[in-house]
Amino acid sequence: MKKLKFVTMACCVAAMGLTSCMNDNDDSGRELSKEELAYCLNTVKGTYQGDLIYIAKNVKDISDNTDTLKISWNITNDSTMTIKNFPTRLLAENISDDKLKAALAEAPNQDIDCLIGFINASPVQYLINPKAPSFNINHDGKDHKIQVAFYANSTGSFGSFNQTKKVLYMQIVEGAIYMDGKQTAYLTADTPFAFEAKKE
Repeated sequence: MKKLKFVTMACCVAAMGLTSCMNDNDDSGRELSKEELAYCLNTVKGTYQGDLIYIAKNVKDISDNTDTLKISWNITNDSTMTIKNFPTRLLAENISDDKLKAALAEAPNQDIDCLIGFINASPVQYLINPKAPSFNINHDGKDHKIQVAFYANSTGSFGSFNQTKKVLYMQIVEGAIYMDGKQTAYLTADTPFAFEAKKE
């Protein structure tokens, strides 16, 4: 089990690094060259086996309110990343409607495909734009298409590679629940998910 302090610090440090890089006077708004993009991809490309760190519910020790699951993801090219078999029950955790929450929690896990965009080469950093996974859910006797949307084009969803430790840190943030194409108020809180894995 990992402490929320670790998640918060790791995510804040990475986010500040992204913000700093994007606001740097020399590089502000500068697109990476083909050589830099190739370097970034070569640095992070591959399959990762690591930890998904999330905020746990109903814990007794508030100083240790996160938990971890083993998860894998891969980066195949300079614009695509796939998070494998993401636990759907975690996406349902902060839904206010108890029936919808229970129904979504029972839905099969799904891969989450993400578009990524490198924004810095030293250290290698990129923004993550997860595509919203869709679920066919029966709610109140009717079939509905439920989509879980994440932050996109935001420093809230990012990846950062620590070259010294050979560790990739990432975060994505669940930001909205859609039903039949319309945004709802069912999500009670934006929910961050942190990832950590050592590159072999």
